Amino acid sequence: MKNKVKFELRLDEDMCRKAAAVAEHEGLTFNNYLVKLLRGSVSYHERVHGRIDPNKIDLPEGIIENEE
Repeated sequence: MKNKVKFELRLDEDMCRKAAAVAEHEGLTFNNYLVKLLRGSVSYHERVHGRIDPNKIDLPEGIIENEE
């Protein structure tokens, strides 16, 4: 199983409510909806620009908390 990470996301309340409404409409949890959007965006980027090797990416310090 891949490691899961937790991170904080800041967005304005109206956008948060709208995204929650779309997630509910699609039958997804808010988290799963955001993951779906990110996967789509990364997939598109990789199709256009080539595969990203996640092992070569340094993440900004402090944005991730490993989930056990």
